[in-house]
Amino acid sequence: MANRDFFDEEFEKIEKASSDNTSRVEERRGGTDGAPSRKSGDFDSWSSYQAPQSTAEKSKKPLYIVLICLALVLCIALGWVLCAVFGGIGRSKQEQLLADVMSILKSDYYKEVSQEELWKAVEQAGTALLQTAGDQFSRLMSPQTYYNFEHPTSVLVSGNGNVFGMTFQVVGGVGLYVSSVVVNSNSYGKLQEGDIIVKMTDITDIYGGQGVTYGSGANAVTYEQIVLNGGDDLLIRSLLALVDKATFHVLRNGSVIPYEIARGQIGYVNPLYPFEYVEFYFGDNLTNVSTTVTGDAVTCTKDERKLGNLSQLKDTGYIRISEFSAMDVSLTEQTRADDEFRQALTLFKNSGLKRLILDLKGNPGGDVTIVSNIAGMLISADLLTPQQNQKVARRNNEYLITTLQTRSQGNSERTVKLSRDLYFTQAPNADKPDVVVWTDSGSASASELLTGALLDYGMATHMGTRTYGKGIAQVILPLKDYAGTVKTNDGGTATEYWHIYFTIASYFSPVTDTNIQGDGYTPKTYNNLDTYDKLWQNTIEYFNSGEGIPS
Repeated sequence: MANRDFFDEEFEKIEKASSDNTSRVEERRGGTDGAPSRKSGDFDSWSSYQAPQSTAEKSKKPLYIVLICLALVLCIALGWVLCAVFGGIGRSKQEQLLADVMSILKSDYYKEVSQEELWKAVEQAGTALLQTAGDQFSRLMSPQTYYNFEHPTSVLVSGNGNVFGMTFQVVGGVGLYVSSVVVNSNSYGKLQEGDIIVKMTDITDIYGGQGVTYGSGANAVTYEQIVLNGGDDLLIRSLLALVDKATFHVLRNGSVIPYEIARGQIGYVNPLYPFEYVEFYFGDNLTNVSTTVTGDAVTCTKDERKLGNLSQLKDTGYIRISEFSAMDVSLTEQTRADDEFRQALTLFKNSGLKRLILDLKGNPGGDVTIVSNIAGMLISADLLTPQQNQKVARRNNEYLITTLQTRSQGNSERTVKLSRDLYFTQAPNADKPDVVVWTDSGSASASELLTGALLDYGMATHMGTRTYGKGIAQVILPLKDYAGTVKTNDGGTATEYWHIYFTIASYFSPVTDTNIQGDGYTPKTYNNLDTYDKLWQNTIEYFNSGEGIPS
């Protein structure tokens, strides 16, 4: 078909069926991301999202397909959504109009439109309907898209399975920004932090086929098709999970370099701490990051992040969180960022360390329960005024981390029991907090939630550059009247529901009620520190004298 693109091929496998499933709350990558399933109505997952795409780059579909899509979306799958989006304005008339269009197409159109084409178009049209109504983060998820999202055994992060060994962020209209590369993965020595993957070619999927398609399709997929033509973070992560090997075209220092990379097993630097999401450096003898250049690599993590500077600080450790997420590493085992952080922080305390550099650069977000648990390990109420304490204190030594405000379901609070004394031996100091948080423009959503909580409680000094600015949350709900056949990770088939992913709440910081949607957090004193050299210079001056000088 002349106008078929990469996303068209994704939907050819869908067949109508029935099944049962639970809803899950997410925001994407991020999310994405393998976070634990939750009950319908919970707000449990957060991640970053790229800027909305240009309308000039939308796919040029025939008018009849657009009309069919809208009719199907409204009349079959998303009638109730229309009511919510338009506030109940004349739903029956709108649906009847589209039903009349559908009737004409069924009886008078010059040729029959296949069910596969209709279902493929439904996902695109449902997404367009929601985003046209003003919600750039929303989408309609086909059964296969949802399955890929909910079962990320082949996501592009480190793990015990076959992976590429790198984490990334979507940069709308550009490509994928590589935020970290796992040591001893197949990407190590090829990809580097700060690379931008602008194109992929010569793709083989995880089932042995050519290209990330179902049925007939192109053997190569370009990022013009994925990123430039409307592919969002959630969809990109779902579809790239199907890639087994490819040629990655990487923009670095003004040149584009091709690298052939296949999935493979990870060989961890420190097998005692095979963490997915948390990297720590408390010295060369206590770390899970690379400290020497090995293999084909041109650098190591210690050198990339200038971690040797830590020797200039007393009683200080470095921890980086790449995502606030969880992943199934086996049928019975799951790894979670909060569990990993707890282990790292326990090592921190047992080593006699008292001050922490928390690196959230490039962290796109993740699960709100996970980030709230981590906040509970870092904050204390000791610095709050009596009025502030009354505002955030709850029963059983629990304290407010964030409040989510919804239109139709009221407000929802996230509280945690504080456990800071379990890990830190030095009392908090109002003039010079023991935690320094590093951020950049890729620090989004859950990263901003944690940054805001630490700042509100007076527990951290903020350094780096302005954060992304995402103060809203999404929820995923199943459309239980509609299901389809999906291809599973083991090569079999299963049934799965269609799901709708949409923005349901704004979230606010605990003490000051700050919502950073569109604004982000900007460091007040230590701003425009856009390199590790600048961050270390100011952090060293801050901890050693309390009077860091911004560069």
